[in-house]
Amino acid sequence: MKTINRTVLLITPKQPYIDWANSFEDDGPSLSGDELHHTAILIPDAYDEYNYENWLKKNYQDIFLFELESWMVVPESFPEMTFKAFKEWFEAKVAETVIDMGKGPVEMEEY
Repeated sequence: MKTINRTVLLITPKQPYIDWANSFEDDGPSLSGDELHHTAILIPDAYDEYNYENWLKKNYQDIFLFELESWMVVPESFPEMTFKAFKEWFEAKVAETVIDMGKGPVEMEEY
C-alpha cells in the first residue's frame, strides 16, 4: 500500500445539474438523486480540507465544462459558468489522503 502526493476532490451533482440533465427531450437516459455519478479529481497535496477552495476557484470552469460535456455537448444549453453557479450545481468534498491499493503502474490518458 502506497500513499500518493495528491488530494482528492470529489465532485457530486446537485439538483440544478439533475434538472438541467433531465431537461433535454431526447432518447437519452435521465438522472435521479439515487443514480448520481461522482468525479474524483487529483489535485496538488498542498491543498487540503482547509484550503482546497483556493485551488477550486482557479480551476472550477474546467471542471464545470467537463461535467456539462459528460451529459450534453451542446454549448448553447450550458448555464453561465460562474463560481457561484458551480457551487449551486455541484458539491465538492476533499480527502487529503490518497492510497493506491492497485497493482501495477498508474496509467494516464489525455482527455
